[in-house]
Amino acid sequence: MTQQKKKNINKLLKILICCILSLNLVGYTNSLVKPKLKFKESGTFKIVQFTDIHEKVPLNVKTLELMNKVLDEEKPDFVILTGDNIDGRYCSFKDTKKVIREIVRPMEDRKIYWAAVLGNHDNESNNFSREAMMKLYKKYKYNIDCSYNYNILVNNSNNTDPIFNMYMLDSGTYALGGYGFISSDQINWYTKTSMSLKGNIPAIMFFHIPIQEYKNSSSKTVLSGERNEEECTQILNTGLFNKILEMGDVKAIFVGHDHTNDYITIKNKIALGYGRCTGYDAPSNIDFERGARVFLIRERNPSAIKTWIRKLNDKTNELE
Repeated sequence: MTQQKKKNINKLLKILICCILSLNLVGYTNSLVKPKLKFKESGTFKIVQFTDIHEKVPLNVKTLELMNKVLDEEKPDFVILTGDNIDGRYCSFKDTKKVIREIVRPMEDRKIYWAAVLGNHDNESNNFSREAMMKLYKKYKYNIDCSYNYNILVNNSNNTDPIFNMYMLDSGTYALGGYGFISSDQINWYTKTSMSLKGNIPAIMFFHIPIQEYKNSSSKTVLSGERNEEECTQILNTGLFNKILEMGDVKAIFVGHDHTNDYITIKNKIALGYGRCTGYDAPSNIDFERGARVFLIRERNPSAIKTWIRKLNDKTNELE
C-alpha cells in the first residue's frame, strides 16, 4: 500500500469518527451503550406511565400539555409509554415520524430517560412495521430501549448493583378475531432473562393489552381505582401469569388499552393494574379525566411499590 493510500484511509476514518460524534451531539443515542439508571441519593426511584396517548394529525395540544404538566410536577427518573402512543389510523407514513417526535419531546426536552412498548393501534394502517417504529423510537437521545421484549435494570444509589428491574413486552395487535397475545417465545425469553439475573431482583412488568387474569379471576381483590368497562383482554391465555408466579420476581403488572379503567387488583400476591388513559383523543363512552400513573420505589425495599394517579388538578394516592 502506498503512503498516499494510507493517508487517504486515515482521512476517511477521521471523517467517519466525526460523523458518529456529530450524530450523538444532535440528539441520537448510541444503541450499543445503554445508560445506567439508578436510585437517587435519597433512596427513591420514580416512574411515570403514560398510556393510550392516541396522538394523531392534527395534534391534540391538550394531551401534550397534560404530559408536560405531569412531568413538571412529578419530576420522574424514568417514563414508560405503554402502547397506543399514536393512532396509526389517523397518521400517514410521513405524519407518523412527526407525531412520534411530538409525543417524545416532553421527555427529550427535560432530559428524562424513557422507553416504550407498542399497542394495537400504533402501526395500524400507516404502513409502518412494528420493527421500523421501534427503530424510530430508539434514535432519540434519551430513549433507553424499544423492542419486542426487553428489560431495564435500576442500580442502587451507589450505582454498583442492580436492585430493581422493569420488563417490557409487546402484546401484539389482533389475532384469531380478538386482540393479540404474548407468545410462548416471549414467555421463554422472560424465563431465561429472569433466571440470568442474580438474586431474584424485584420487578415490574409493562405491556399494553391486559392478560385474561384481569377478567377471569374469582380470587382477585380490588384495592383501588375505577372499573368503568369490561376488560378487553388478550384473546389467548398463554400462561404468562403462571410463569410469573413460578419465577417469583415480578411484583406487579401494569397495562393500558381499556380507556376508562384505572383500577388495581391483587391476585396471588401479584398486583394487576392499569395506567390512567392520557390521550384526549382516546375514545371513551364516559367523561373520564385524563392523567398518568406514577410509581415510587424505595431502595430500602424495592418489592414494595407505591403508586398513585396524577391528573391535571389533583393527585390520588392508591397503593403502597
